[in-house]
Amino acid sequence: MIALAIFDFDGTLFDTHESISQTIRLTFETLLPTHTPPQPKIHRLIASGAGLADTFKALHPSPAEFTPTAENEWIEKYRALYTTHGQLLIKAFPGAKDLLTELSAYKIPVAIVSNKGVAAVKTALERNGMEGCVPEDLIIGDKTPGAKRKPDPASFVDILIPVLREKYGMDEIDSGSVLVVGDTVADVQFARNIKSRVCWCRYGYGDQKACEELNPDYVVDSLGEVVGIVKT
Repeated sequence: MIALAIFDFDGTLFDTHESISQTIRLTFETLLPTHTPPQPKIHRLIASGAGLADTFKALHPSPAEFTPTAENEWIEKYRALYTTHGQLLIKAFPGAKDLLTELSAYKIPVAIVSNKGVAAVKTALERNGMEGCVPEDLIIGDKTPGAKRKPDPASFVDILIPVLREKYGMDEIDSGSVLVVGDTVADVQFARNIKSRVCWCRYGYGDQKACEELNPDYVVDSLGEVVGIVKT
């Protein structure tokens, strides 16, 4: 049986595509109303699992002028707009709550490693009746100290492992007993980098051809299928 399940958030546990897309458009309307980023390009960036900084730089008409100061301004504006507008558009994928509840019943620790902010993840869990399903100290976001964007393994190696040892008594963590569940190339590569097994969620936002070429260990079309994998 799996000793630890690490979930992606966007496109895996929660349907956030419209909330992200809409908030990106609102951010441009607020900070650069003369430019409307093309919708297909927004979709491609979401599918790639790109972080906010890379997303805005790619969509900006003058990326060379997108300074670190501008980057911070855009990200802060996006997050403020996401809180007031984007959160209302988020909904959990079918079976998400049942899956997390069942894993808890099996005493399997559940973590979330996301390129999203921790506050946004926690709010979405709370709004969808899943508060407490994932321990707060096992939610890793893009501003978590020491975290690096997937597929970098730092979130697992430098953050999750120490927390699991110190607070959950997991002195020996065999990466082969870890299951990463995600929908994009970044998730599959993250799993490869930490030498864990990986379950690719075909229903999510990732580029299907690119994800299939990485030969994930498992492929599912719904979260309900994940329980059977965890128990094997």
